Amino acid sequence: MFEDRPIYGHIRFSFYGFTDTRERPDDEGAALARLYDETRMARRFFLFENLTLPSLIHQTDPAFTTVLMSSDVMPDRFKDRLTALAAQLPGAVVEFSPHRRGDLAFHKFIAQAAGYKGRGSSVHFRLDDDDAVSVNYISRLRHVSRVLSPSTHITFPTGIFLFPARPDAPEGVSMVQQRFLTAIGLATVNGGGFHKNPYQMMHGNVWTRWPVVSDPSFPSHIRAQHFDNDTAARQDKIIGALQVERTSRRGRRHAAAVDRALFQGFPWIDRETLDGLLVRCDAVKSLDDLPPVTLAA
Repeated sequence: MFEDRPIYGHIRFSFYGFTDTRERPDDEGAALARLYDETRMARRFFLFENLTLPSLIHQTDPAFTTVLMSSDVMPDRFKDRLTALAAQLPGAVVEFSPHRRGDLAFHKFIAQAAGYKGRGSSVHFRLDDDDAVSVNYISRLRHVSRVLSPSTHITFPTGIFLFPARPDAPEGVSMVQQRFLTAIGLATVNGGGFHKNPYQMMHGNVWTRWPVVSDPSFPSHIRAQHFDNDTAARQDKIIGALQVERTSRRGRRHAAAVDRALFQGFPWIDRETLDGLLVRCDAVKSLDDLPPVTLAA
């Protein structure tokens, strides 16, 4: 049994740099314009405010730090909103980094967690800014990680997938599914000579390099698959297969499974509200379509 390790959550919120998303910095500024497009940003904020942030605020174990990582080139109106939202979450830190590499941007937080001469151990998980984790996620992560050695990765494969019900409309449906080594909530145990942020690896093949522990025993996350996803290369194929299954004769069974998962891990939202998020998100065109957020004094 190891000591009670501090837990850090890492979220990239429209980080302008070299990441595993489809955007890359360019000299012409086209990538910057796409990243901070008004409609795109408004929709990212909508999903962050309706999925990601509530899931972190409602954790049964509140003893964790959330690092919200963005870039110094983010326009001020977006910086102000993100800062105000972060103030609603105890333990949250917002960083507008000058770095264009994610490993450099997160480095000071990884070093901070390592403590004096890097001798401390800690647990770090990743979460996209349009997804959610179960209210029991931190509690379960703390319990599982206490017995694990540094460099071990922890995956929670059971979750809810939210996606458009039909190819030609934004109406959403949801379904419980399992996906081993999903990026959502993937965690690493840091310590000894291993000090990496959870974005610093290809999540699908970490099992080829490091030990992996899988806990499928509870619904750990909600993944929102929509047409503004940053990693969209395979989304049509993924969504197409889910649409066929969800609208099959097993549809009622899937709906009931989602109801049970929400009751167990996401009591702050019901299936009707969850399924309606994609329509509401699609209607958002600018920050003016979102409710105002007041900066904390």
